[in-house]
Amino acid sequence: MATQIHGLTYELIGSKDPYKELKEKSTEIAMKLIPRAEKFIEGSKNRLEAAMLVAIAGNSIDFGISGSASSPEDLERKFDELIKQGLYHNDFRKMEKYLNGRIIYFTDNCGEIVFDKLVCRELKNIASYITLVPKKYPILTDATYEDVKKLGFDEVVDEIISTGGYAVGIDFKSMPEKLRDRIAEADIIISKGMANYEAFSETNYKPIAHLLRVKCKSIGEDMDLPVNINAIKLYE
Repeated sequence: MATQIHGLTYELIGSKDPYKELKEKSTEIAMKLIPRAEKFIEGSKNRLEAAMLVAIAGNSIDFGISGSASSPEDLERKFDELIKQGLYHNDFRKMEKYLNGRIIYFTDNCGEIVFDKLVCRELKNIASYITLVPKKYPILTDATYEDVKKLGFDEVVDEIISTGGYAVGIDFKSMPEKLRDRIAEADIIISKGMANYEAFSETNYKPIAHLLRVKCKSIGEDMDLPVNINAIKLYE
């Protein structure tokens, strides 16, 4: 239903990407935060775990939802506070055993993908193969194939494949065959954000690690987590 509403709205206003300026501003702010993120990662005991926390803090870029950054500038103000909160639920140790294999990484919003690149950079040191999966078409502030290419993700992943369809979250029915194959081959799926959680929660794809800021009561209840927290939750 959400996908249909957005598709109709975009058609009515005559824009294929009405959030373009907001996405660009989010990316600009996130790039400004990179030195702070790098300093935190450098000073941490585990660089990959720290990078994941940074990317989860970036997942607060979800404008219009309670518990999210209300604007790109709001993320800039709250970034250090979000990092200091740490991981309320942390399954990093449980997922480590999968991370030297084949990884498929589903992105969420623009802005936060700047921090996802830091995660992929660290994963590149241990993973045998990394496939990054952004959206094919613009919807909300989600990152598209073009967005991740602009940020140079080719430097830190082995392959980029789009989701194929137009959907809030993931439309598994329209997923390209190549992506289905990569999911089947993966040792672990890493999924960013609540919309992707909702999509995957209706499937049997496992193991899957959800990296997200819990911003919605219904999602929190489904995951058995409180709202306004940072989480890495693994389903095996």
